[in-house]
Amino acid sequence: MTERARIRINLSQHEFEVEGSEAFVQRYAARLEDLLARLGAGAPPAEVPAGGRAPAPIPAPAPEGGTGRPALPVFGEFIHHLPTDATEVDKMLAAGLWVQLHGPERSFATAEASRRLAEHGIRIGNPSQCVRQNIQARRVFVVRKGRYRVSDVGVEHLRRLMGEVVPEPGRAGG
Repeated sequence: MTERARIRINLSQHEFEVEGSEAFVQRYAARLEDLLARLGAGAPPAEVPAGGRAPAPIPAPAPEGGTGRPALPVFGEFIHHLPTDATEVDKMLAAGLWVQLHGPERSFATAEASRRLAEHGIRIGNPSQCVRQNIQARRVFVVRKGRYRVSDVGVEHLRRLMGEVVPEPGRAGG
């Protein structure tokens, strides 16, 4: 009988677990150590080997030099400016704005914003419903099917919640 082994990582409740035979778990140990080292250093993770599937990367923040876009902190720092009692709708709005300001299309998709939140251990029960509520509140508008942009009303709302870390309306890529 083979020995059972387990690797458990809890990056602030985002959690990841590999369990199986000792040989099976050992195959992942080196990759996970490399990934953790890169996360600690702020470097992007190594490519996923053939057979695995990595999510599409979201571009890292670019400084304001020449892009006309305001410089924002990295996503984790940005989202921590939300008050502790922020609603899921507000969290989705903030994530959407961050993705909008760092993406090449200057808009966001629900999945991109939701993935950014999930990477930081923030789970949204129904991300699509949050986007719909932001649309109804005129904080977000549809750019084209599946792509959205945070409106000036949405930027003002986030500025009230998060302070000056949020760029002024008109500078938020709209």
